[in-house]
Amino acid sequence: MKLIKATNIFTAVALTAACLPASATERGQLRALLGMPGQDMTAPLMPGFYLQTSLQSYSADKYRDNDGNSPPQVSDPSLPGLKIKQDTSVRAQVLATRATWLTESRLGEGRLGVSATLPLVNYEVETELSADDVPAAMQARVNAALASAGQASSGQKFGLGDIEVSPFIDWQGESSRTALAFGIVAPTGDYDKNRIANPGAGKFWTFRPVVTTGLVTESGWELGLRSTYNFNTRNTATDYRSGQYFHADGSVLYKLAESWRMGLQGYAIIQTTNDSGPGAPSTGNKARAFALGPAINWQDENGELGLEFKVLPEFGVRNRPEGITSWARVLVRLD
Repeated sequence: MKLIKATNIFTAVALTAACLPASATERGQLRALLGMPGQDMTAPLMPGFYLQTSLQSYSADKYRDNDGNSPPQVSDPSLPGLKIKQDTSVRAQVLATRATWLTESRLGEGRLGVSATLPLVNYEVETELSADDVPAAMQARVNAALASAGQASSGQKFGLGDIEVSPFIDWQGESSRTALAFGIVAPTGDYDKNRIANPGAGKFWTFRPVVTTGLVTESGWELGLRSTYNFNTRNTATDYRSGQYFHADGSVLYKLAESWRMGLQGYAIIQTTNDSGPGAPSTGNKARAFALGPAINWQDENGELGLEFKVLPEFGVRNRPEGITSWARVLVRLD
């Protein structure tokens, strides 16, 4: 029987650590609060100052590659039969506070306003590596090496995320609403290029035009859509540039009673241009994700207080984790 050298096994372990999936858009941390907009896309917005506090919980135990598959086990030609399996989970909790001021000032028929969003992020990545068919005499050393490589690809960090400021103009009719905005996301988040988990996406800026439309029908249906197109500058910490992407949030709700609405909400992410820079794969590393799930909303008759809950499972994912996004949101009019 051919002897398997320990050095070859540790080479395979090192290869596994080097081949851990590289997510699109700075380790998969898209600068988009996926699924956050909801009934506020259709609710009338009167001049005044509003405060939203939203809690997002994201959990993913699968990673999807460019073909939509989970990455295969890593093998080394010098080690026939040895398979190294990788299991990676991602957990994120985001407390996002958004302040919105709609003024009495007008541009034509539209009112001028501005919003700012400050996220606090707890981000965690956990990687476990395991191997099959390892000789018993080497099993302890191989398991220790795999544990060390997995630990090097794991981490957790809590801190300030990237702040967004969006001036906008808002047109409202009796049954419809349209708003145009231009979002600017600054690299204010805690970020270290050598750290696996970061509250901030990176040392780059994101610019995005935003279009929000809403329609309320006499039969009780409320339809909302918020669409953005995102442009990223180059990350000065890594010289990596994430591609442009389209992001949309949609809502279909039915008015059950004067204050209660229930229905479906979801989101879509489609990256349209390739990533570029050191480590960018030849496939372009284009991220994609869709999500759809139930939502329930309560709002008082004066529009001064609103509550919303939703659970959005993802599907059709490419080049990023696939999981479930949950939101709980409180909206308060302060003035």
